[in-house]
Amino acid sequence: MKINDLESPYKTSSRIPSVSSSKIKLSVFGRARKIGCERNVASVLLQQRQALRVVHENIDVTPKPLIHAAFSVIDENQTTALESTGLFQMGSGSQLIASPSKISGLRTSSSVLFKSSSMPSDDLQIESLLSTQICEPLPVEEDEDVAPLPFFLPSDDLAVFTDRPETVTITLKETQTYFIFEMPQMTEDLRTPEGQMVQQENKNYEYITVGLGSNRKLLNAETQTIRVLTKSRGTYLGMRLRKNQDVFVNNWVIHDTYAAPELMIEKNGRIIVHTRESISWMREAQELQYKLPESKAIPDVNTEEQLSRICRQTRFLDAACVMERIIANNVFVMAQKRFTGLTKRDPCALDLEFDYRLDLLWTYACEMTRDRPVVAFRCNPTNANLLAVAYGAKTSSGRTNNGLLLIWCAKNPSQPGREYMFDSPLSDIDWSKERPNLLAIGFYDGSVKVIDVSTKEVNVIRQSRRETSMACSPHWQIQWWSGDEQFDFQEQIYTSDQDGRIYCYRFGEDFFATEIMRLYRVEGKVAGVSRTDHCVAYDVPISRQPGALVLRRHPIVGNIYLVGSDEGCIYRCSTNYLRQHVDNFLAHDGPIYSLEFSPFCQKLFLTCGADWCIRIWAEGLTEPLIILSTAMACVRSACWSPTCSTIIASIVNDQICVWDIRRKIHIPSSVTISTNGTRLIAAEFTTNGNQLIVADNEGVIYMYNLEGMPFPPYNQAKVLIESIQKALVTKPRLLRKLKKLGPPF
Repeated sequence: MKINDLESPYKTSSRIPSVSSSKIKLSVFGRARKIGCERNVASVLLQQRQALRVVHENIDVTPKPLIHAAFSVIDENQTTALESTGLFQMGSGSQLIASPSKISGLRTSSSVLFKSSSMPSDDLQIESLLSTQICEPLPVEEDEDVAPLPFFLPSDDLAVFTDRPETVTITLKETQTYFIFEMPQMTEDLRTPEGQMVQQENKNYEYITVGLGSNRKLLNAETQTIRVLTKSRGTYLGMRLRKNQDVFVNNWVIHDTYAAPELMIEKNGRIIVHTRESISWMREAQELQYKLPESKAIPDVNTEEQLSRICRQTRFLDAACVMERIIANNVFVMAQKRFTGLTKRDPCALDLEFDYRLDLLWTYACEMTRDRPVVAFRCNPTNANLLAVAYGAKTSSGRTNNGLLLIWCAKNPSQPGREYMFDSPLSDIDWSKERPNLLAIGFYDGSVKVIDVSTKEVNVIRQSRRETSMACSPHWQIQWWSGDEQFDFQEQIYTSDQDGRIYCYRFGEDFFATEIMRLYRVEGKVAGVSRTDHCVAYDVPISRQPGALVLRRHPIVGNIYLVGSDEGCIYRCSTNYLRQHVDNFLAHDGPIYSLEFSPFCQKLFLTCGADWCIRIWAEGLTEPLIILSTAMACVRSACWSPTCSTIIASIVNDQICVWDIRRKIHIPSSVTISTNGTRLIAAEFTTNGNQLIVADNEGVIYMYNLEGMPFPPYNQAKVLIESIQKALVTKPRLLRKLKKLGPPF
């Protein structure tokens, strides 16, 4: 097909002037339509134009489209560049014609290839990109809506030339390298130095782990100790006030000053000049540092009065306390090393046996504690060496109007560190967790006091009064509980007394007591264990309120607490519901003496009481899981071991029983008889779980060290639950109920 055959006799007079030598003219007849029609026609023309190819000297020189292929699908309402420049005109014709006179730039070797297709007739000029040209847009009618261009070509671009340049310089530059993804290789070639290094490291690793060097203990870890600088308020020293002071100095004074070399002192490379008065004061102060104070002679005072006066001084008492500890160290040095854990039994010894033996380290006793029963003792939460012991009234003399509180220290087991006397016998004590120097004390007369044990004399911080507290019966339990948002997150004191009332003492200046719960005696049939039937005809209770002997806060739910009464009932209460309990069940046929949650599984707790039994319960079940019993005597105390989840310690009369429910539950693993043969009252493990503290009714505290104990398991809660499930093999119905409680059962 020749180019002349495509020529049309119909030509328009308006053409776009160009400096290009090779042009293709496409004539299309007709007038322009509206923009909506032009958009459709232009799209068809663009599609047909893409099918045309221009070949020059066997090289495809077809110009690339200026409009991106994806531009038309971005926004259908936008017009194309051909519509805005007005290059296309829609007419009545439908043939695309190229004029040979306008293709003067093409040589005989060049040819233009067109794909035969029906196209709308319009007058159009398309210039080849063999040379660069500048086109001026045609005027657009005022009534047409001009759409934004899909591309931007500035008219004053310096890169656009009017003529074809003879030479074109192309400069290639390296751009910045961006790493989107990088996966380093994990292997090396053995023929390279890097591969040989990797092979040597592998040999060293095998030598350390499984080879001959595996017996050496290596530690590869980084540690950093944070240095915390603290300063107490007592050592704070305010800035001294300064004031201006003028001194008249003339030349004669300066001459006399420098003429006396004894008044000049060199300090830090500077010469400081003093006056005669100041230098004398400074020398006297230096001499007084090395002199003892002169003793003031007291006329007509005998030696005994002088000694008694010296003994009352605080400095002398502190010095005597230190000296007593040094002397006591000669006697208790081996026991103190075992207490602090410096001396331990070799776990790899050949004669090691798990016999659950108790070895007595020392006893806390003195002349003041004779015939005084121990009512309570608590270890300090911060300093494990301190033990606060509350004593009742003496039983031999019959006096019931005084109480004693002693603070014992493991540095000197023979003498107490603090001695406090009170007018009323003590009923219970407890340390504050936030302020370990504060100790809350409950008395038999219903009063509550908070003292500071940092001083030798009784320093009462808070004290209840009859105007703010209605309690008049003994407080069997007194505890510090962390407060919530209602109390500004400060610790509050909770107590339970003989009248079945639970009080909350807000730790403020008024120390006001609020009654949050009142217990009532159990009537009718209650879920739990069965109790002995009593004759109702002659059973006339004196009080409708049972005594609240045990008070324990729930370890997980902060607003829930449990109360054990003297009739064996456990009440589940909430601080959100005042004067009414949530639930209750019968745990013992008699008074409850202990209630403790397991430190490794908070859904399990144990109780002991006057019906000769220790019972382990699961929260949500009113049937005991395990029952431990030795003799027909009341179990005064029972507690969990803080280091081994399956070990429980209890006391019965003068016996200390150590149970391991992982091994057997019908008899204790070991039984230790008290040294004095007296009746024991309470038992408690230390914080580290290596010692067991036991108290009797004659005022003696026994410190036992645990020997031959099994190694703690890795998963304490799992071993405890498996031991309980093993004990419930003969009770499948109860075992199914336990598993229905959910995790961790």
